[in-house]
Amino acid sequence: MGVFSLNSCIEEVVPQGGSSGVTLDQAANAPGSFQKFVDNLTGNLCGKFTYSGSDHDVYDFGYPSFFLTRDVEGQDIVPVGTNNWYDTWYQDMAHLGPGWARTQVPWTYYYGWIKDCNTVIKMAGATDYADPAPDKRHGAGEAYALRAMYYLDLCRMYASKPYAVDSAALTTIKADESRTIEAALSQERMKWNEAFAFILKDLDRAEQLLSDYSRADVYTPNLSVVYGFKARTYLEKQDWANAEKYAKMAQQGYTPLTEEQYLSHDNGFNSPNEAWMFAVRFKGTDPNILENDGDSSWGSVMLLENGFDGGYAANYGGPNVIDRHLFETIPSTDYRKKCWVDFKLDNLSKAAAIDSLKQYSDYPDRVYASGVSNASYGLGGLSLKFRNAAGKADVKYDAWCVSVPLMRVEEMKLIEAEAAGMQNLDRGKQLLTAFAKLRDPQYVYGQHMDAYGNTKTSPFQNEVWWQRRVELWGEGFATFDIKRLNKGIIRSYANTNHHEGARWNTSEVPNWMVWCFVGTETNYNSGMTANPDPIKPNADSDEYKW
Repeated sequence: MGVFSLNSCIEEVVPQGGSSGVTLDQAANAPGSFQKFVDNLTGNLCGKFTYSGSDHDVYDFGYPSFFLTRDVEGQDIVPVGTNNWYDTWYQDMAHLGPGWARTQVPWTYYYGWIKDCNTVIKMAGATDYADPAPDKRHGAGEAYALRAMYYLDLCRMYASKPYAVDSAALTTIKADESRTIEAALSQERMKWNEAFAFILKDLDRAEQLLSDYSRADVYTPNLSVVYGFKARTYLEKQDWANAEKYAKMAQQGYTPLTEEQYLSHDNGFNSPNEAWMFAVRFKGTDPNILENDGDSSWGSVMLLENGFDGGYAANYGGPNVIDRHLFETIPSTDYRKKCWVDFKLDNLSKAAAIDSLKQYSDYPDRVYASGVSNASYGLGGLSLKFRNAAGKADVKYDAWCVSVPLMRVEEMKLIEAEAAGMQNLDRGKQLLTAFAKLRDPQYVYGQHMDAYGNTKTSPFQNEVWWQRRVELWGEGFATFDIKRLNKGIIRSYANTNHHEGARWNTSEVPNWMVWCFVGTETNYNSGMTANPDPIKPNADSDEYKW
């Protein structure tokens, strides 16, 4: 039902929210209020218990949590151990149906964020794409850019079929700043092309309004980020010319990570650098850090090296690791392989394993304990890509006050390569090879085309996809790519590290990757068409032969 928002006191129609008592005029006229609402756009992206309030659900820490809730549904991230909060999305499909709390989480978050964008757009006087007040142009531009980002995510999560399979497939509902309660009670889902038109119109407007915007840091979107959002959108739409165009434009002013940066024991994927285009950060004043011993945070579920008794990844038995087959397809000459612990260490004695872990971490004993003693899992595939805040590993809970990338220049290079290659194969090969050699000087085009075994896409796209799986692991792209490329998943194979009872192979996009809508939305919105309930396979699949 169309009701009111959770995240701030502006009366406005959004799906599944709370109530309001402050009018738009009152908020707009308060001194400095507009900038506070603009700051809130990115300030609410992480660090708050937006869904559960005081319940302290461990996955309730904002945008980066959705990287994991989505990607454990596939194959590249495995939620292992005895106490992993992402196991529901990995194998407990019954609790992903319309009547369950897990299904409410993205609906609450995303439409709350969208509501914040709508509020800023209205306060700026930019409703229906009107020209905003001169001093509110940049704020409105940020709102349009972020709203487009959210809707692209929502479409990819809820679309009944990938765009490549059915361009008329239903995606999600549109809740812009002009929507009324009456409309919300009988609103149909957008088809892909309608959704793309809406997203791109927002991005066109953001491009205009942010054309002269100079930001202070990477925590707010600027023109390059808008270009990046356009590149992602056109990639999803398979508009190869525009995907290539905007991916190339987005790269201006950025440089890819070096090997030293990529593998840094101090600053590895925890702080912005010249490759990061857009990011979020967890602050010491955030509820997710201050409350629940900081355990409801990205650091708790992804970082292994802290020196205090806290965190699901490090101490409570719930790390998230890389799929063994993906790891084993990474050549030894590719330095990215050092982001994950080699499975060979599982065959060593404790003393020998800890000695070998020194190449991965300055705290090898802690890494050993996280996988072996605390998770009863082992060592193979443990991730050291993401690190504690530099110099803070022993400081409770400053170790987890880290930044997380939302967009990097490397993603843009891979979009450019794929889009170019879908127009001209030789040009795409050249771009992809140039990128891959940044990570593996001995790379030869074609060595990963058959690493997956799925022939629904071209060998060239398989090669690009493999690079995306390795380069962007843990950054929220794995499941989106499976759906975009209309892939299945492979979890059952010889020596797999996937759980028994969840070793499933599918030849198509798994049905649980088409997310259900929360039941109350379909109950009260007569125009809403529900997605089917997810179905859990009855048994493990036969082992796939690579």
